[in-house]
Amino acid sequence: MNRLLNTFRTATILIVGGIAAILLFTLLGSLLVAVSIFVVVAAVAGGLHFLIFGRGKMPKFEDIQRSPGGFDMIDVTPPREPRRPH
Repeated sequence: MNRLLNTFRTATILIVGGIAAILLFTLLGSLLVAVSIFVVVAAVAGGLHFLIFGRGKMPKFEDIQRSPGGFDMIDVTPPREPRRPH
């Protein structure tokens, strides 16, 4: 009788564990699909925004220079004191 109860207990544990694993993988899979859909939609929306409106404008600063590649650079280096007084 004990052997039969142990067999049923083991079978019950395996069935409950299997159901829990199925639910866990289903929930995690659904979450993964939802996140990936959000990322794809955000990437497409960003690409369309870039195509329609172009690149955003940078604020006007006095120190904006053009690099050789054509990118905007802002000089944030603090000014140095002169090496010798005049």
